[in-house]
Parts: sequence; structure tokens; C-alpha cells
Amino acid sequence: MMKERGGRRLIKLSLLAGLLAACHETGETRAVQATAAVDTNALDFGEVPVGEWREKVVRLRNVGYVPFHALEALKLGDNPSYEVSFDGDARLMPGEEKLVKVRFHPLAEGGSESSFQVRTDASSGKEHTVRVMGQGAPLTVRMEPEVLDFETLEVDSERVLRLTIINPVDLPLSVEVKGEAAAAFSAENITVPPLATYQLETKYFPRDLGQMRAQVEVRPCAACTPTVAGLTGRSVASAFEFDPAPVPFDSIPVHETTRSFTRARNITWRPVTIQALNTSDPAFTPLNAMTATEVKPGEVVQLPMQFAARFSGPNTGKLTVGYQSDKPRTAEVALDARGGRPTLAVAPLALDFGELPAGGKVGKTIRITNAGTTGNLYFRGVKATGNVEHFSVDVIQRGKAPQPWKPGSAWPALEAEDLPIAPGTDALDLTVYYEPKAPGAWRASLVLVSDDLFNPERTILLTGSARETGACVFTLKPQPEMDFGNLEPGRGAVLGFRFDNAGRAECAVKDIHISNDAGGAFTMPGGKIVGGVVPFDTAFSAMVSFRPPAAGDYVGELKLTVNDPANPTVTLPLRGTSRASCLVAAPAFVDFGPIRYDCATTPRRTLVSNQCATPVSVTETRIGAGTSDQYQLLSPLTLPRTLAPGEGFELEFSYARNVLGQHYSPFFVKEQAEPTPLMIPLLAETNHEGLQLDRFIQGTDSQLDVLFVVSNTTTMQDFQARLKAAMPGWLERARQAGVDVRIGVTSTGLSTRSPACANATAGGDAGRLVPADGSLPRTLSSSSATAAQGVQANIDALGLCHNLVQGLETMRQGLSSPLATSADDPRTPLPNDGNLGFLRATARLAVVVVSDEDDHSGFDPESYVQFLQALKGTGMAHRSQMYALVPTDARCTTAGGPGTRFSTVAQRTGGAVDSICQSDYGPFLDNLLQRAGGPQADFPLTAMPNGLAEMSVRVGGTTVGVDKWTYDTKHNTLVFKDGAVPVTGQTIEVRYRSVCAAP
Repeated sequence: MMKERGGRRLIKLSLLAGLLAACHETGETRAVQATAAVDTNALDFGEVPVGEWREKVVRLRNVGYVPFHALEALKLGDNPSYEVSFDGDARLMPGEEKLVKVRFHPLAEGGSESSFQVRTDASSGKEHTVRVMGQGAPLTVRMEPEVLDFETLEVDSERVLRLTIINPVDLPLSVEVKGEAAAAFSAENITVPPLATYQLETKYFPRDLGQMRAQVEVRPCAACTPTVAGLTGRSVASAFEFDPAPVPFDSIPVHETTRSFTRARNITWRPVTIQALNTSDPAFTPLNAMTATEVKPGEVVQLPMQFAARFSGPNTGKLTVGYQSDKPRTAEVALDARGGRPTLAVAPLALDFGELPAGGKVGKTIRITNAGTTGNLYFRGVKATGNVEHFSVDVIQRGKAPQPWKPGSAWPALEAEDLPIAPGTDALDLTVYYEPKAPGAWRASLVLVSDDLFNPERTILLTGSARETGACVFTLKPQPEMDFGNLEPGRGAVLGFRFDNAGRAECAVKDIHISNDAGGAFTMPGGKIVGGVVPFDTAFSAMVSFRPPAAGDYVGELKLTVNDPANPTVTLPLRGTSRASCLVAAPAFVDFGPIRYDCATTPRRTLVSNQCATPVSVTETRIGAGTSDQYQLLSPLTLPRTLAPGEGFELEFSYARNVLGQHYSPFFVKEQAEPTPLMIPLLAETNHEGLQLDRFIQGTDSQLDVLFVVSNTTTMQDFQARLKAAMPGWLERARQAGVDVRIGVTSTGLSTRSPACANATAGGDAGRLVPADGSLPRTLSSSSATAAQGVQANIDALGLCHNLVQGLETMRQGLSSPLATSADDPRTPLPNDGNLGFLRATARLAVVVVSDEDDHSGFDPESYVQFLQALKGTGMAHRSQMYALVPTDARCTTAGGPGTRFSTVAQRTGGAVDSICQSDYGPFLDNLLQRAGGPQADFPLTAMPNGLAEMSVRVGGTTVGVDKWTYDTKHNTLVFKDGAVPVTGQTIEVRYRSVCAAP
């Protein structure tokens, strides 16, 4: 039927056309033709995202006067991005239009062209070709979220998140993961269906540390611009971030403890559970176990820590936090601590000034040091309680430089300007004066204050007594003044004064100083004299120097105080002039030096000459007022005497040497034209005659007193255990060798350490044998069957609680008065805590120090050497030695570095030094037994004999013939022959005249 209807239309159109042709001329025929037209020859779609559709229309119009049929619209070419739709075989009446629909559906980005043809049966415009074009633009795909943040997780763990992809077009979308860290991210290899919403599972599985980024790329075609969703994540070694890190600890002294903390924050996305806390070094201790503690994401937990300094210098470690995450894991944080913080060390801790006459004055020195190794200690002052009116302190001295107290502060509370004390040999010296105002026993406590964090104060016990005495009767020379005459500018000279006790009572003299120094022109070369006691018929002398800074006349004053209530203050005027002079003496002084009563003197000379270009006249020479009349001019002059330029005369002096002491006299030479005479100092000192008496006590070859000075600090546990382990075998070897060993133990603790030390002395044994409370026998003999167990128990009694090693000072305190000579220490409340009975006069002495760090007693080691050498008496220095088990190398970790102070004393006294790190102390202790054998046959003399004619030897009070001994000139030693060696306990006396010094 469709065909039939079409045929009928064609027939009708043909008939109409024929009729029109028959009825009209040519021009009229055109007027009734069917004419088709389109509204455009080109269609531009512009930019259209790939996969989207855009539609445009082309209008086909009948612009003639007769209808026509639109037959079809055909796309030309094979471009699939375009579609043309048109209802063909449509009759268009004149003036009507037909729409041709064109759709653009780009399948790729970039330009796209095609064309189509519209065909009609019109007489005019049967075919129209329309060009179409468009631009494929990037497609934006909606993805949620725009950035997929996996947050933070541990390395080698994973997290999966979903990304929503909404496909807005009828094309499938390909999905890929790309970017610099794409290997850490993964997604299923999928295609998103057309017009679908898809949940894409994306996984982050990092194998490296750090912040990582990648992206999911979605595109509708292989060459299309992708739509990107960001992927980000951070990989960390552990779930915890620590703040602070490293964990800081205060710089503290060795043996002290301090606390710190760190905050552990869970920086990952998942909750974790702490299982355990461990440290790499036992010096660091977690204070909370934290077991089974869950920590949520972002949550912070505090981890408190404690550090116990076991050695000086940097100390680092690690805190390991074991926790459960996706699997068992650990987190670590560095621990940063440092032992060796500044520590106040003071020695001694008690000053006993003995007895003085009321009004006297004496001083003793306290040394203040820094026992730390890192940073300065700052000394801040002193304060005192008790009978403070009888005591005082001088300014602090650093070497010879005084450090004044803070202005406005006064005794008994003096402040310092934070005086720094560096670790090592740096020290401050504080002189404490005892100046009793009245008879009686006086006692005070002096407290030294510093910035030591843990022990800022140390207390020194001050004791002394005073007796009543009569008024001092004395003479002071020279009188009426000390006259230095004239010295050329730039020159100086020394004279002196002499104080004689001319009465029957003792004189207490003090505060001897230059009270007026005339602008620094007058000084005392030996420094001011604190004071002392001058017994009846004795004297003392001291120098005064005059060194004028410029030409002129100078007046000064020397002042001293004596125990004369009516006239306590004594002054001596000082006078001197400095002007150019024609006279000069060479040498400028006459010095006889020290001379003995029994040694001859040689006259001394000086030449006085005229150094001017014109003659001068010498009108007077004389010995002025000095301290004595010991000098005599042996070359009298005829005066006046004229000296031509360069001419001079020699002066010769003798010295009588019949009055003990130092002697100073000025010799004046007057030139007529000069107002003040030239002064030439005459100087000499007379000493006792050289009759020597050396005394010795013969020791025994089978007696040995051993004082163990063992550190009681917190790091000594292993070393004390090694010493205890050596005791049984060593004492057994002593018994087999027939050596009677007497043993005492004390600690290196000089000051108390309360409350850390809970024993009777609070760790401050201060030389007392332990245990000071007598709860165990304190002196033990090797002859006892339980000696080893007793020594071991006493080592245990030392404890492990102290923080300051001052073993040299505790040794000195333990072996000297009052401890060594008293059953009770009068300075302490504990009864019967003296060391009486430990030292035997005839036994050798060995002091054995066991310490894992060096000594901090402050005073020079030489002072302790001299103490030990003098302990057994003159000539017996070799019978007292120190032995030291101290750090010598790095074979084990110790609280401090090499024990150089202990080692110095041990080596200087003939002892031995070895490492505290050795496992067996027995062989080292055997050295002591070897030194205890054999009686002493050789005795070194203290001076050089003047031949043997006046030498005599007595043993036990009986003179020994010269056939029993010899004199070793090379070693200056008296040597007993075989069979004549004194026996144990016998006293040896050697009398001889010593050699006079060369004149």
C-alpha cells in the first residue's frame, strides 16, 4: 500500500507539471517549480566531552510555490562520532520546513569532521551537502573523594579504602594507578561500565618510608585526558612518634639519679596496644610498665623515665616500645643523658684550730673543687652558725687572685658573685680564721653554698679553744721607722722588721699587714701574716718591700695587733724616696743568705760609684736603724770624699751570725747635694747549728697494717664483690708467709649522703673504720679464723649509696689525730668511733684504694705523699705505701676516667697501681705481703754529714761501735752490717754534724 500511495503521488505530480507546462510560457513555468533550500552549509558543534552527545538541526525549506518531497539525508563517510536522522519522503508544502537532526558523540579527543547530503525531488535544490565538524574535549568523571588519604601506617602494612567512580557517559571507563609512588598503591584492574557508579577498592602497601603520592586515572579512551583522584599516604617505621626525642635528661653528677619523660603519640590510623618497655642500658629505667595499654589513633601517652649516672661523660641508649599493631612491632626512641654534672667537693670537712691564747689568730685553708666533668660549678657564698664571733673567713682565692665578696654582705653570711670552678685542677681556696676573743672552747658550723643541683651545701665543723694569757711585752724593730732612703726610679729594695717577745707571757700576734701602702709602693713580699703565737724569748721577722711607681716621697704604715688590752694595735711608719741620684751601688744590695751558727761567713762587698758627668762629694756613710746590730762595715772611709765621674769605692761588710733569725739593716751613703741618702739593704739569716739527730724505729718483717679505702658509690657493686672474693685466699697466703696482717676498712665518703645512705654515718665515714657504730668488729687480724668473713662483712657495711669520691682525704683523716689517737671521735655524736689501736708503730702500712673513679679531695696529691712518708717518722718513709686499684684503661666501663690522683700518690710512695677492671684482685694484693718481709738494714739520713768524726750511732739507747755499721756516701745512708741489724721495736739514733753550705 505504501508503494501504491507513492505511485499515485508521482502520477499526480506529473499531470500537474504537464498542465502547468501547457498553460504558461517559460518564465511562468519557473515560477511554479518546486525549490528546496537548507539554512546552512556547515554545522560546527564546538567542544563536546568525549562520550557525551550534542545535537544540532539543519532546516530544509520549501522556498518555491509548489510542494516537493524530501527524500533522504545521508551521512557521507564512516566517522562514527556523527549520526544523522531524518524522516524521509516527507512532502513539504510551499513555505514549510523539515528538520534534519545531526548528533555529535565524540569518541576521542581532538577535531572531528564529516558531511551529509539531503536529497529532495524539488526542481531546484535537489541535493544539499552540509559539512559537520566538532572538537572532542576531555571528559570529567566524578570521583569521590577527590583525594583518597590513607593517612599514616607502618611500613610493610596495608590499608584498603574505596573510591567512588560515577561514569556519566555511555562509554566504558578504564582505570589505572599511576604516579611517582604508584608501586605502593594498587587497585583492581577494571573497566567502569557505561552510565554506572562503581566502588573501586584501592590498597596502600608501602615498603619504603616516607610521604607517598600517586593517582587513580580514569579515561574513556586510551588517548583521552584522564580524570584524576589523588592517592596519598605516609609510611613510618613505627606507630609512635616521640616528643621530645631524643629523651633529654639533666646533666647530673655520677651516682645521682634524675627523671625525664617522653610523650608517645600514635601517628597511625589504627589503634595499637603497648606490650612492653625495654632499655638498651640499665642506667635508664622506665617508671611505668604500660603493659596492655591501648593507644588510639592520635592519642598521646606519657612514658616517665629515670636515669642513674654510672660514669662521667655522654651516655646514650634506646627505649624500645613493644606493641601490637597489624602484627607485633617495636618503636625506638633515643635516650640522651650525661653524667658528670658539676659537683661541689670540699676538703677537709672539719678544722680543729687547737688552743690559742685569747686574742690570738690562726688560719687554715679549705679547698673547694668541682668533682664533675662537664660544665662549671658556681660557688655562691658561705654562712655560719654557732660561736661565729670567734671565727671568720678571708676573701676567696683563685690561685693568688682574690675574689671579693658581694658588696653589702657581711659575716656570718657572705655572698659571692657566682664564682665558676671548672672540672679538673681548678680550685678555690678559702682561708678560715680562728680568733678567740675570750678563754673557752668554741665551736661553729661553716656552710659552703654552690649551685650543685643535688648537694648545694657542704658543712665544715670549726673547733678551737682559748686560754687566758698575760699582756704581751715586746720590742718591734726598726725604730722609730723603717727608712728606705733614696732609690732611683724603677728600682726596688727589701728591708724587714723583727718582733721579739721580751716579757714572760706569750704573745699572740695577728693581722700583720701594710695598712697604708702609699699607692702600692709598700708591700709585704710574703703577703700579709694572719697571726701566730710567739713564746717567751723568741722572735719572728718578715720582709717589707719598697718599689716606688714614680719619683717622689712616700709614707706608709705597717700595722699589727697583739694581746695587750691597753695597747692592742701597733704601727710602724714606713718611709722612702725615689729621685735620680749620682750614686749607684753594684750590687744594689748585700745578701749573706741563710747561715748556720757553726758555719763561717765570707765578707760581702758592693761598689758605690759616681754615675754623673761631674764630680760629687760623699759626706756620710752609716748603718741605719734595722732589726739588729749583726752587720759591721769593714772598710771605713775618710769623709768627705770626692768622686770623679765614674770613680767609686768598695764597701765590705761582715755578719756576726750570733742571733737566730732574719736580719735587715739599711746602709746609707749621703751625697752632699742630694737631700736623701742612697740606701743599700743588708740582708742575712742565722739558723741553728748543723748538729743533726735522726731517729728511726725498727719495724718488723712480719707485721703489716692494711687500710682498705673502698669507694662506697653507687657503681661499685661488682668491684666490691671482687675485693671480697679475694679476701679468703689472700689472708691464707699471709698466714702461710708468717705475716701478721691487721685490717681496717673505710670508705671514700668524706661528707654525709643522707638520706640515700641509711647507715650510721650516712655514707660519710670521714676516715672512721667501718662500721663506725661498732655493730661489727672494726679492726681484724689475719690470725683470726673468721678474718676473711669479717673483712667481707665490713666491705658490705660500706654500702653503695654515695656520690663523691674523696679517698685521699678520708685516708689522711683516718690515719691522723684525732681518729688515729682516740677511741672516740670527739667531733661526732657516735660513741667509740675512733681508730685507736689500728696503727702499730712497728708495722709496715699499706693503704689500698679501690675506686672506679679518681679522687676529688682537691688538695695537691703531693700533700698526701708527704703525709704518708712522714707517718712512720723521720727516715721511715719507705714503710708506708699506697696501692691503687683504679681505672687505668678502657677495658671496662667505670664511673670516671683514669685515677691519676690515686695513681700519683701510689707511685710516689713506692706502691703499685693496677686496673680495677681485672677479675682477680688476689695477685695485686700479694704485692703487699712481699714488701712486709725482711728487717730494715739501711736508714737514709736527712742531711749530708760533715765526715764521720762526729757521727755516733745508738740502738736501743746503747752506742754501737763503728765495726757494726758503715756509711754509704752515694746514697747518704747508714747501713748496719750482718748480725748487727736492729731488732723489731728498737730505736735507732744517728747524731752527726751536717755540711755547711758553700759561703
